[in-house]
Amino acid sequence: MTEADPGVVVAWTPGDTTVRWSGPAGRAEKRYDRPPRDVMAWRERDETLVVVVEAVDTAPFTPSDNAVVFRADGSERFRLEPPRDLVCMPGDVHGFHLAVPRDGRPLMIMVTRNAGDFQGRIDPETGAIVDPNTWR
Repeated sequence: MTEADPGVVVAWTPGDTTVRWSGPAGRAEKRYDRPPRDVMAWRERDETLVVVVEAVDTAPFTPSDNAVVFRADGSERFRLEPPRDLVCMPGDVHGFHLAVPRDGRPLMIMVTRNAGDFQGRIDPETGAIVDPNTWR
């Protein structure tokens, strides 16, 4: 069961390069060279998680794993990778664009070079993106 976590307060505004959050597990701070695209906290079973969608690097041959799920204490749980089979050319998958709240859990929006946007959910056990399909 997922639910919003009122015990965790995220301090981040679009354009900021520092993301902070605090709650019963303490305080955490993450700094980035470029402003993240999105930040979202949620509760997954008995654990609070925070996803940070880092800036997308659209240069050819760059990694597309630009989203990280952290535990409430700031330790990294896993780095997300979008499915490579969304389009026929795996290199056309740029990475993650947004984390949209949907039923208490983030719906991850992924962008591609020419094939439009896709959506999928985070498998909280493995960090894999499951149930991918077109966005909108």
